[in-house]
Amino acid sequence: MSVDINKIPKEELQGGMPMFMDRDRVLEMKGIVKEYGEFKALKGVDFSVERGEIVTIIGPSGSGKSTLLRCINGLTIPTSGTVDLHGRTSMVFQHFNLFPHMTCLENIIYAPVKVLKVPKGEAETNAKQLLEMVGLSDKADAYPAQISGGQKQRIAIARSLAMKPDLMLFDEPTSALDPEIIGSVLGVMKELASEHMTMVVVTHEMGFARDVSDRTVFMADGEKLEEGTPEEIFENPKAERLKTFLASF
Repeated sequence: MSVDINKIPKEELQGGMPMFMDRDRVLEMKGIVKEYGEFKALKGVDFSVERGEIVTIIGPSGSGKSTLLRCINGLTIPTSGTVDLHGRTSMVFQHFNLFPHMTCLENIIYAPVKVLKVPKGEAETNAKQLLEMVGLSDKADAYPAQISGGQKQRIAIARSLAMKPDLMLFDEPTSALDPEIIGSVLGVMKELASEHMTMVVVTHEMGFARDVSDRTVFMADGEKLEEGTPEEIFENPKAERLKTFLASF
């Protein structure tokens, strides 16, 4: 089951955090199973994230990485298991998912205005600051069809940040990009990491996972097979499946 902390009586909260959760923990998932008919995409996965932590999830295609990520924010509902989440999440998708009929600025302010009820003027001011942060101040009035894939993904990151999330989720954010523009997106993500933004990143960019992660999780066949620091995962892997996976890069 999923727990909504907004529905927990105040007397059951300590400092705004559920009593069942560590005070520094943003997310705790236990025994997550996701079935599609006979197929088990996730087979009882435990996963947690501490505040300010950058966790990367690596593994072969079809291993359940993206399914696990989508179970965090409710885009996919687990068949069984518990998801305890404190705070708001934002997600950056593989294929941008920008609104094509809106300018870049309008894409960024839409959710804060509609969902958070932020006054439009304030939302626009915040959006312009975010555009500057991702290096696209000159694209405020451009439409998605008028900018490159790397620029679209940076706009998508700015749009997610506009919701002031407690946890940022990235689902293979560079996999749909041409190699020469991947660096611009990874640069923005590295900047967020340096500012201790809490992040979970599903990625095939092994250099990014090695350089930026506090912890790396390796998944295969719907299971979490190994996790540890980047040094442990990349320099001293234990699981044979992980050794084989890393040898392919």
